[in-house]
Amino acid sequence: MTPRPDVSEERRAQIIEAAVNVFARRGIHEARMDDIVTETGLSKGTLYWYFKSKADIIAAISDMLFGSELRKLEKLNCEELSAPDCLLRLMDVFIQDLRPMLVLRPVIFEFYALAFRNESVRQSMQQYLQRFIDIVKPVVQRGMDGGEFAPGDAQQAALAIGAAFEGTLLLWAYAPDLVPAEEQLHASLGLVLKGLKSA
Repeated sequence: MTPRPDVSEERRAQIIEAAVNVFARRGIHEARMDDIVTETGLSKGTLYWYFKSKADIIAAISDMLFGSELRKLEKLNCEELSAPDCLLRLMDVFIQDLRPMLVLRPVIFEFYALAFRNESVRQSMQQYLQRFIDIVKPVVQRGMDGGEFAPGDAQQAALAIGAAFEGTLLLWAYAPDLVPAEEQLHASLGLVLKGLKSA
């Protein structure tokens, strides 16, 4: 007898996709678990088997939006590259993850807004920011130590790069026609790199 395939990841993905659709239509605050049940076509018991609360679903979507991208950045090994080229490579990975997020724009905007009202979401966002700094700061420090960048504060530079990335994402979320995300990311990082070299 052929063993039954494990459908748990498929079910989780189905629920997350349904929740994204519901959140985009109704907003995260107004959405109810029953709305997500209806969207999935699954039973309420099945939904609660995978996610005990709306907060658990929010955490899973947050990880999908930000955590998967950071895991890719953390795995990236670009020590053979110059510090500026390494930062450009990091940006390319960021951009690759940006393209599939087009459909998620309303939810991204909701997450930023929710971070002001929800302590757990705010803490998650802070953790993602710290992980980003932990990735970028050593690259900047290497550039400073090797003379590719002028001496300075690597922490502040990493924050400036994070602000350029996240700021672009936020502007793109609510003004996509005004902010071409990929072009603006290239322009923003180019300006930061220019500043690092001439500081």
